[in-house]
Amino acid sequence: MRKIVIAAAFAAAMLGGAAQAGAPGGSLRFRELEYQQPRDPLTGSNPAYVEIHHASIDQLAGARAAIEAAVPAGADRRGAERLLTLAGARCGAVAADGVETCTYRDVETVDEYLDQVRWTVRMNLAGDKVASIAVDRTWQRD
Repeated sequence: MRKIVIAAAFAAAMLGGAAQAGAPGGSLRFRELEYQQPRDPLTGSNPAYVEIHHASIDQLAGARAAIEAAVPAGADRRGAERLLTLAGARCGAVAADGVETCTYRDVETVDEYLDQVRWTVRMNLAGDKVASIAVDRTWQRD
């Protein structure tokens, strides 16, 4: 009986955490966004190693929606930067054109291959506020 209670408590904690991560205002994590991406299709018969491949707009739709919900237009730049940093990204200085770029990098193994994955979030700024964002995910097989 005790094992059942412990298992039920563990399952409830896991479901509660999953609901919280997906809820508006929940914690944004790039590793979770990456986990939700489909497997990159390059196989051993493809000669396109070391080329940079971009995820399609359709593949990024869910991740883009999550990032836009976490960093909406009108958000304070410093708050957005802090949120993206807590999600796992590194943010650079604001460029002369008013764009701040934050990147998240990961390495994955696919069979005997190594994929270098990079998420890029570009925040277009109007003063010290986020005007819009652009999201890109690239990967390179080594």
